[in-house]
Amino acid sequence: MKILLAQINPTVGDFEGNYQKMCSVLKAAKDADLIVFPECALCGYPQQDLLDYQDFGRLSEEYGQRIIQENPHQNFLFGLVERNVGQGKPFFNVAYFAEKGKKTAVYRKRLLPTYDVFDEDRFFESGREPLVISFMGEKLGITICEDIWNDEIGTSLQNRYQQFPLKDSEGATLFVNLSASPFESQKVEAKSRMLRGIAKRHKKRFIYVNSVGANDGIIFDGRSTVISSEGHVILQAKGYQEHLVLIETDEIDQKPPLPLEHQPIQDIYDALVLGIKDYCLKQNFETAILGLSGGIDSALVACLAMDALGTENVMLVLMPSRYTSPMSLEDGLSMARTSQCPVHLLPIEEIFKASLRTLGKAFEGLEKDVTEENLQSRSRAILLMGLSNKFKSLLLTTGNKSELAVGYCTLYGDMCGGLAPLSDVYKTQVYELSKEANRRWNRIPERVFTRAPSAELKENQADQDTLPPYERLDAILKAVIENFETADDLKKKGFDSAEIAKVLFWLSRSEYKRFQMPIGLKISSKAFGIGRRVPVVHRFYEQK
Repeated sequence: MKILLAQINPTVGDFEGNYQKMCSVLKAAKDADLIVFPECALCGYPQQDLLDYQDFGRLSEEYGQRIIQENPHQNFLFGLVERNVGQGKPFFNVAYFAEKGKKTAVYRKRLLPTYDVFDEDRFFESGREPLVISFMGEKLGITICEDIWNDEIGTSLQNRYQQFPLKDSEGATLFVNLSASPFESQKVEAKSRMLRGIAKRHKKRFIYVNSVGANDGIIFDGRSTVISSEGHVILQAKGYQEHLVLIETDEIDQKPPLPLEHQPIQDIYDALVLGIKDYCLKQNFETAILGLSGGIDSALVACLAMDALGTENVMLVLMPSRYTSPMSLEDGLSMARTSQCPVHLLPIEEIFKASLRTLGKAFEGLEKDVTEENLQSRSRAILLMGLSNKFKSLLLTTGNKSELAVGYCTLYGDMCGGLAPLSDVYKTQVYELSKEANRRWNRIPERVFTRAPSAELKENQADQDTLPPYERLDAILKAVIENFETADDLKKKGFDSAEIAKVLFWLSRSEYKRFQMPIGLKISSKAFGIGRRVPVVHRFYEQK
């Protein structure tokens, strides 16, 4: 039997667009005996509170029937949502099996994730029954995404559920899993090991079809995979793009294993490019704009945006102040010339002076402090938002996760924008990703890598006047944010007690800024956004 892995990029709620995309695949897949689409291919994932509208389920079912009836010559599996007419939550996350114009089987997802960015138990009722389909001499054991994460192979999720869908499908000769599994850099190798471990443990060939694309800040990396019963990857779709791959089931155990390579920095770079590209595409933005400071963060965002949208569709804006060093301006202009992006040079001195003059009476007798620094950042935001509005261009913020974590950023200033590509990227990773950007196309001047980072909002300012060195800061932040370690854990690792206390204080007191930040692109196990729900007002981190 020839199975086509249809790795496509759906948009949440775009039933007509997703339907047309799937129909194009079905019409082109003449050589396939079975086409397998990802989880929720017809409706997009995650749906979140769109499921409060019963019409979402109605449209999903109507388009589900329509695609089956209008493609009577094909056999295919695809994901969608279905209304629950019985007791329990209002919907099921389902896979329909279509044979020659008829729906012949339905599988209802059994394990519903409710952690990090997932909230399926809010709307979905859990399925209870396995599904093994006899088709063309094979017995297909069907599962959906999370169903395979509770197998007895030692995953961290093993004790979350009381059902074991794969174990219940032991009568199958071939496992088929429909997924919409978000990208996390640390999860790429772990997921590959898990998939291979499942195939080897159960001695089953395994077909895994994953979604690709980005919806809001969640990125799906694709990499749909075929695994032999010995646990070897013998075929894998491309990452970060739509890809159709065909496999003959009788050949799965005969093919040699593929060499497995994982380059974390390249993966993160590709994921961020896809995140920017899809956000613009699905929100109908054709161009993007950002402030180019001459520093490493804005340089990286500029590269990512160029690679996502094309250089001609990225507007760079240089906005020097009285504190901008000549080298910052030189490096910014150098990058603009090299990339040949549209560029504006807009000094903020007059706006800054006007702000100081207007506030002069109110500030009389008071010492200068961070207020004057923030006025500069907000002066730039006025210009950037003006250009964004006028040219209907998406404003990209350039702040990184380290700065956002400790509040080293200005609300309604440099945080102003529609998308925050680096909000889940630590400062130390920014340097690594910038090297990857230059490896692809040498655009960032070398001096940007070697000079001390600075916000340049006052004379001779450097980030390390306020913050610990980024290597130490990032280590503390990752331990607390992603690994949920305590101050005592950090002390045992040798971190300075005063430095730990300072960082944890900043982290807790900056929550209100992150609550108002633009959508960020998720690339780690715990990003700022919908997957991290921490009270704005709390003092938990400050406890001794």
